[in-house]
Amino acid sequence: MSSPSSEEKAPTPLRICCYGSSSSRTPAKYIDAAYNLGKIIAERGHTCVNGAGSNGCMAAMNRGANDGGGSIVGVIHEAFVVDGGDWLLEGAHSVFKNTKHTILTAKGNDLQERKKLLVEGADGLVVLPGGPGTWDELWEMACARHIGFHALPIVCVNVDGYYNDFKSILMRAHEDELLYKLPEEILHFEDSAEAAVKWIEAYLATEATKPEQDQKKVIQRRTSMLKRMQSNLSGSTMTVWGRMTSFFGDDISDDDDGKGTRYRRSASLSSFIMFAAGVSVGLLAASKVGLRKT
Repeated sequence: MSSPSSEEKAPTPLRICCYGSSSSRTPAKYIDAAYNLGKIIAERGHTCVNGAGSNGCMAAMNRGANDGGGSIVGVIHEAFVVDGGDWLLEGAHSVFKNTKHTILTAKGNDLQERKKLLVEGADGLVVLPGGPGTWDELWEMACARHIGFHALPIVCVNVDGYYNDFKSILMRAHEDELLYKLPEEILHFEDSAEAAVKWIEAYLATEATKPEQDQKKVIQRRTSMLKRMQSNLSGSTMTVWGRMTSFFGDDISDDDDGKGTRYRRSASLSSFIMFAAGVSVGLLAASKVGLRKT
């Protein structure tokens, strides 16, 4: 079966958040990928959400989405709102003068609300090449997916191998048993914008066919941090020790289909014995000091 054309509307319209560079020095190959991303998102009937920038990948994806006849939501910080006039935006792309598109304004003395507004209601996340700001947004969302705070599919458009090192560091972390999920369950990589959008569509379509119980599995498997902390304060010494060693989820297994691996506990029985012996010696010394004082 042939894959659907990028010019065909997708069966389900999505809200796709996009990260990428805002630098005027962004190389042409990244600009081209960003324009294609915006145009494909529009042609497939999706909404493109981004930082509203007038340079770099953000500008190119805004041009592409506008040229494709799509809807765009730009998220800016109130620091860029000027004088309360009709055209309030300094540095935002000119496409937002079109009343078809939407501008959301974040408040606060940092970027946290802006980050929240970017992903609020999003169905998926596409990451183009960018600098530290893009990486910050990407890794924050990757971390949140890793520990189960959201299930948004995240895909990097790996233009000319730009994100190869991110792939490598995830693999290294997996090999060193520092991850709770497989690398591909945290971040996905595609070589082109079209492939990235269609991967998100396919991923969400597959998830939609799963039983509701399976969709909620990650939530059911993970108790809140508060409950973990409370559980560590009750039970026998051995139980407490075991819970403490698994506090951050090293005893969590992947899906029941056997594709994942069960992470090993870091504390051995000998470590516990040494710990218990140390506590005993300390208590004995304290009791002797108390007897001398009496």
